[in-house]
Order: sequence, then C-alpha cells, then structure tokens
Amino acid sequence: MRFKTRYFGELEVGDEKVILFPWGIPGFEHLKRFVLLEEKAFFWLQSVDEEEVVFAVCDPFLYFPGYEVEIPSHECEILGLSGTGDVVVLAIMSFRSSQEISVNLLAPLVINCKLRLGKQIILENTPYGLSHMLTTGEATAQ
Repeated sequence: MRFKTRYFGELEVGDEKVILFPWGIPGFEHLKRFVLLEEKAFFWLQSVDEEEVVFAVCDPFLYFPGYEVEIPSHECEILGLSGTGDVVVLAIMSFRSSQEISVNLLAPLVINCKLRLGKQIILENTPYGLSHMLTTGEATAQ
C-alpha cells in the first residue's frame, strides 16, 4: 500500500504493518488506519488515510519509571488481548517547543500487535494526567 505523509513523503508499507483503530482516536474518529514509524527514542503514529495527521508517541515505561497501566477487562475483550505478550502501550506526546514535551499518561494507546488492533483508553482511578512533562532527567507531572 502506498500513501502520502506530511513529513515522510510517500511511503509504501505492507498491509501487515497497518494498525486498525476501529473507534478512531478521540478527535479523529473518522480515521481508522495507522502505521507506526520508529525514530530513535520515540515513534510516529501516521494516519494512512489523511497525510496531515500524525501523532508523536513514546513508550511511557521508558520515561516514567513506575508507570502502571491496568487495562480494564472489557477493553481487553474488545481488543482481543489474552496476555501481556501481545500488547504494546504507547503515550501521545505534545511538543510546546523542542525543550518542552508533555506526555499523556491518562489515556494511553493500547495495541494488540498480533491482531494489529488499537484503541485509546482512559485509565480509571489513577494518579496520571493528560500532561506530564518529559525532561532530560526525571519525568514530572504538570
């Protein structure tokens, strides 16, 4: 499959690389197909259907030691998750400047790698918020 992107030009990826978000991502419910592009310490979640839409995402466990995600059982059912081996958890990043990067730890993206199926979930009863500052040393909540 070939598609255009804003930052990466035209890409060609196999169907096995496409991640389906059947419910979209809040604010982008009309977009269902994405690919994950790796770049050094983080990733880009690029829409296949709209070249302008791309999210910077990271592995929150690398930057926030002690971060915990308890995926509700109904979300596990929806995503077809039966064990931890098939799941990847990513957090959407926001760039205020090159020195000010925040991470949404409250609503991670949960992806079943085996089925290539993803959903953004909102964690319940958690100390995490929408904007945790990513710093060179220690990650802090804002």
